[in-house]
Amino acid sequence: MVALVKLITKDTCNIVDTNKFVKMVKMKKTRLTQMLLNQQNKSGLTESEIGAQHGFSQQAFSTWKAGVVPRPKMYPAIASFLRISVDQVAELAEEAKTSTGSTKLPELGAPVHGRGDTESIAIDKFPSGFAKPSVSGTYALRIDGRYVWVNPRLKPVAGNEVIVRTGSSGRVAKWPTEVSPAEEAHVIVLRETV
Repeated sequence: MVALVKLITKDTCNIVDTNKFVKMVKMKKTRLTQMLLNQQNKSGLTESEIGAQHGFSQQAFSTWKAGVVPRPKMYPAIASFLRISVDQVAELAEEAKTSTGSTKLPELGAPVHGRGDTESIAIDKFPSGFAKPSVSGTYALRIDGRYVWVNPRLKPVAGNEVIVRTGSSGRVAKWPTEVSPAEEAHVIVLRETV
């Protein structure tokens, strides 16, 4: 006789064999599974909704979150969902095959929070991707087709290039520049030149 338990997730309630349940509970959390869980939490979507948007089944997504390593043909869909490159997904999947259970996130780079030109930058609340290298304490913007890395904690000094931003918009300026009480000046610390 097989012992059964009720397994309740956000999307479903299933009755499963206790041996299967114990395996699911004991599965190691890899960086890939942690990233899938974090991105799902950020999106606020169900497994089914995520699968429908990115071209995989709810069941596949559920197994990946439980620690099953995805097949290479699914890497592009996972990359789309996580907003990282296919190569990074392949690296995470390879790591998951031999994982010790570490949930340390991979070095993806600085989160990209906006795009535009020097006069008008649309700044996003959530990152739309990542730009390498990762520079401590920075976020990235895509301006005129190139990345810039911006540190909001540095105090601008004369000659610095800065992003003058208010809410969801900004512009590039040379410090010192006029900044209204509603605006902030964030220092550009690195600029992509090629």
